[in-house]
Amino acid sequence: MTWRRLGDVGLWAALSFLVLAESGTRGDPYWVRASCVGVLLLAAFGRRRWPLAALAVVAWAQILILIFALGTTHGVQIALVPAISLLSYLAGRRETQLKHFVMVCSWSLLGGLALTLVMRRQVRATESILSWLVMLLLALLLVVLPWLVGRYRAQQALLASAGWERAERIEREQRMAIEQERLRERSRIAEDMHDSVGHELSLIALRAAALELDPTLPEEHRRAATSLREAAATATERLGEIVGVLRDADAPVMPHDETVAALVDRAAASGLNVRLVEEGTGELSPMVDRAVHRVVQESLTNANKHAPGAAVTVSVTSHEDNVQISIVDAGATRPQQAVPSSGRGLDGLRERVRLVGGTLTAAPRPGGGFEVVATMPRAGGRPEAEKPTDTAEERATVRRSARRGLITVVAAPLILGAVVGVVALGYYLVAGYSSILRPAQYDALTIGQREDDVERVLPAMEMIDPPGEGYHPPAGWSCRYYRPDAPFSITYVYRLCFADGALVAKHLVQSGSVTPTPEATG
Repeated sequence: MTWRRLGDVGLWAALSFLVLAESGTRGDPYWVRASCVGVLLLAAFGRRRWPLAALAVVAWAQILILIFALGTTHGVQIALVPAISLLSYLAGRRETQLKHFVMVCSWSLLGGLALTLVMRRQVRATESILSWLVMLLLALLLVVLPWLVGRYRAQQALLASAGWERAERIEREQRMAIEQERLRERSRIAEDMHDSVGHELSLIALRAAALELDPTLPEEHRRAATSLREAAATATERLGEIVGVLRDADAPVMPHDETVAALVDRAAASGLNVRLVEEGTGELSPMVDRAVHRVVQESLTNANKHAPGAAVTVSVTSHEDNVQISIVDAGATRPQQAVPSSGRGLDGLRERVRLVGGTLTAAPRPGGGFEVVATMPRAGGRPEAEKPTDTAEERATVRRSARRGLITVVAAPLILGAVVGVVALGYYLVAGYSSILRPAQYDALTIGQREDDVERVLPAMEMIDPPGEGYHPPAGWSCRYYRPDAPFSITYVYRLCFADGALVAKHLVQSGSVTPTPEATG
């Protein structure tokens, strides 16, 4: 806090030095110097809490100086201008809202124009408006541009801070990703245990059941086969419990190297009444090939568990765009043994098929038995185009924001300045063409002619930029200036002076660096 106050004192001292140096050179009254130093004191110590208020205080001090000093022999004090630009920049760094900044600037400019028209009634309104437009152009350069630069710098600092926050968030996300990867690995192990080990246990139980019913074997061997079948059932039950602990919702998508034909042959060799029907050929994507294998494997396992002795038909039909798998059993022909089941096999199959863009249905058949049908696109599950990471997207957003900020800093004042310049030029041309007094009309005017008669000939407006010839009319005289031709094409103007309701003087006045020739005045 102490260093902040020292900084405020240093800023106030530096800005006050400029004011005192200029005022001392100009010989301004002491109350003017004290007022400016007091305004800078308020602005320097209030800029952190009320940045726009500090800017407005100094800006209005400069506006009042302009109103009372413009057009006088004292000149205009400009030592407050650096303070205005600096405070505008600091207001931008404080992240003040755009609408508040625009309100302060617009109300200050409009208030300055209104105060000028009220306080300087001796100056023509057209000249005051043109001076105000020039002041508006200067405000764009000295106030708006520094605020935009400050705003841009504030956004850069904010983006840098956001970068550190992003790094911390990435670190937390990495820890979460490690945990998710661990859960995924558990899921993969659970799926492999359920699909592979469970299938093999089912085949062991099937073979043991066949030995148990073989009448050619001795009784003790059949009892051993019974024990083997029960042990396989118990192992399947324990496997289900382990899978329940390890299992996650995700399904693995790694390819499998065993074909469906080899899987069916191995199941048939174990005693399952199964046959394979294949129609059409074509390459499948690795994920689809894995899914087809898992669908057939799980369906054969379920048929062995829940429909002992049933004839099973496995059909794999490859079309141009998709592959269809159908596993149909005709119904149990032997009494069904109590077989533990987790009830998650079909759910895992549906998820696996969904991941490759396919669909799976499983339902009992009307005539008996059970049917599983899966349809998958041949190219399903191919790796998608790599999506940009969150970091890359945030980096692109930061770069876009920085580019927009830089363009705003440069382009906004240029566009606003161009608009104001066009308006000022248009106003100047309108006033210029509305203040033309033709040479023939000027020559027709006579000294002593009544002012009312002269005004019938005069144009609608007077010149808004009469030549600075340093002419001071006598007391009671009022002088007006008119152009003999269009703006930018003349080197002289007409001056008409009135007193007591009559024309008392008419002169041709040089308006440029080139002396007008007698022919030009004719």
